[in-house]
Amino acid sequence: MSDPSVNALIAIAAGGMSGWIALWSLRKKDHQTWVMARAPELPIHALSVGDDAWINGVVVHDDALRCPWFQTPCVDYSYQSERKHTWTTTDKDGKTTTHSEWRVVHSKSNSCHFILDDSTQIWIASNQRKNEAMISLGYYYEYSTFRHSANVLETGASISVLGVKQPDGTFSHQLEVPCLLTRATAKVRVQRNASSERISFFIACLLPAISGGIAALLVRNKNLQWEPDSISTAVLGAFLMWLPFWMIGTFNRLVRLRQQVIAGFRQVDIKLSVRAALVPNLIAVIKVACGHEQALMAALANIRSHKDPRTTTQVEASSIAATRQVLALHESYPSLKSNTLFCDLHERLWACEEKIAHARQLYNDIVKEWNDRVQSFPSSLVARLAHCLPAPFFAIDDEPLPPQLRS
Repeated sequence: MSDPSVNALIAIAAGGMSGWIALWSLRKKDHQTWVMARAPELPIHALSVGDDAWINGVVVHDDALRCPWFQTPCVDYSYQSERKHTWTTTDKDGKTTTHSEWRVVHSKSNSCHFILDDSTQIWIASNQRKNEAMISLGYYYEYSTFRHSANVLETGASISVLGVKQPDGTFSHQLEVPCLLTRATAKVRVQRNASSERISFFIACLLPAISGGIAALLVRNKNLQWEPDSISTAVLGAFLMWLPFWMIGTFNRLVRLRQQVIAGFRQVDIKLSVRAALVPNLIAVIKVACGHEQALMAALANIRSHKDPRTTTQVEASSIAATRQVLALHESYPSLKSNTLFCDLHERLWACEEKIAHARQLYNDIVKEWNDRVQSFPSSLVARLAHCLPAPFFAIDDEPLPPQLRS
């Protein structure tokens, strides 16, 4: 019989390794969630080159692929045909058992570029995209022993796509941003990834705790009998293995959140810089079309990006008011609708405000989670050891944007 101490060490090593793998998985999923969450939902026409975003639309292709056997028009398919194999086995007592399984005879998959249409169209590249939008066509039994099945992304499907607009006008992956196709909304898909994070953290703490409890039992009672003293020993062993993994996981999450708070404000600051760059042209157009709007031009002139969250928060309210006044200016001056330069600036400013609103909300969501972890027990114990301080919120604006001049 093996030494209980050796078995206890094996249990601890197995639990520790499983915990580290789960922590590594948690870190990877956390970054994936951040990449998904930071991308705003935008109409296709509002995209600029280099924008990572979620876009929604209908799958369109004039010369779509045809899924083998089913002949369904699609832009992505995975097909296979299977034959049923049956055989019998006889055990030592002479009893005969019949077994059967479906074995793949032929399989084929294909994909192509396609157009996503939301009244404006953009090509979605087929290379290196992750397709979660496939649906099953079920099984078609040609004979009782032969069947066909397929998963397809059919033309006419309504989907959401995460990706980056490329210089050639297509929408695809770039660096850490995948080209992700899904039938879920952006919000639901991000929440699904966040739920997966929580499960990974739970597993990262649970597996070492189980191994610690088993190891403690092996040391105390090699037969693993559930006696009162053995149970208390198992609980203590589980706690001693759980605690370091919980502390490491909590600390790592605080570190990643701190990085995301900084990155979140950087996202806001970049969008504010883009808006500030539009100001000179806006002032020039307004001065020509409605020169007596001196207060508006003065408010626009004060728009600029700031490097400090507290300073930016203090002045952003007036900046929002000025930009919304510009977006609604055509209602007071209908002639502006025929001004090509104003319409172009209006569209760019509208898209910029959408991106700023998303970046601001993302920053506030991250700050809320950061502040909750820093201030709530028991994670506040780790936060205090790491000298973590609450972060300031950004100005919140829940008012919808004025409508666009053109779709």
